Amino acid sequence: MAAILSAYHRRYSDGEQPTAAQFDSTYANLDHCDPYHDAVLIETDDGTPVGYGRTNWEDTDDGIRSWTAFAVLHPDHVSPELYLAFIRSLEAHVASLPDGERRPDRYLAYAPHPGPGLPADGESAWLESLGYSPIRFGASLVRPDLDDIADARLPDGVEMRPVEPEHLRPVWEAHQEAFRGQWDFHEPTENEFRTFLENPQRDESLWKIAWAGDQVVGQVKTYVLPEENATEGRLRGYTEEISTHADWRGRGIAGALLCASLRLLRDRGFNEAALGADTDNPSAYGLYQRLGFEVVAFEAVYTKSIDSA
Repeated sequence: MAAILSAYHRRYSDGEQPTAAQFDSTYANLDHCDPYHDAVLIETDDGTPVGYGRTNWEDTDDGIRSWTAFAVLHPDHVSPELYLAFIRSLEAHVASLPDGERRPDRYLAYAPHPGPGLPADGESAWLESLGYSPIRFGASLVRPDLDDIADARLPDGVEMRPVEPEHLRPVWEAHQEAFRGQWDFHEPTENEFRTFLENPQRDESLWKIAWAGDQVVGQVKTYVLPEENATEGRLRGYTEEISTHADWRGRGIAGALLCASLRLLRDRGFNEAALGADTDNPSAYGLYQRLGFEVVAFEAVYTKSIDSA
């Protein structure tokens, strides 16, 4: 599964190469999804894995229950016939919900896309043929070098501190809270916290956490994928999980932390950085581009009403 997703990322996005250890952590802590019941592996006649998928339901704070049809095919085996059959089978799995369980309101699916304002193609066009409509776009961005990093400073009263073990939960909680009110926000769960703790790529020495007194007001939790760098012949770090406390936005905290993260990567011998961004968050999306990140790919979030299916 990790190899399939790696090939998918290499073809469609920024090339991030997940590991089997990351899958172990994620699949051990899923909410509303039993991997032995709600996940599927697609193989050729000779037993070669060429795709995988899973379903789960999730309630967001706006009262909507979504049924996610998450489908990944190896690029060498993508075809409209296989992809459409795959999505239909994941949709149909909604019937597996126990009697008395609330029926979801909509399907959610994700697909690579040429970008906002452009016509769909490939998987995105096939989803649209099934009645799905795009509602959000995510962008993959890469900073191809770590030269000329801006000298952005934190505002008065805010400082960066080394991460101690007792900081892990407040840092995680602050990141979750920063996204309250977003289109897909749901109350964080203990399974998600365990996934965070068990992530094999977690390296607090790369994090930049901003504090105002005893409150976490901003963060960038950088990580590195050594196997990916070795395989792809590059020296990349991922400056991800960027957030700012709602009461502290607009004061340059995210920019200062991101610049500090880039300098740390450079000082440790890396020469490029990558991150993902929601294009519907113009403040963050514009900041990343002003700091030297370049868009390399887009992914669309698609929905379809279950009642209309």
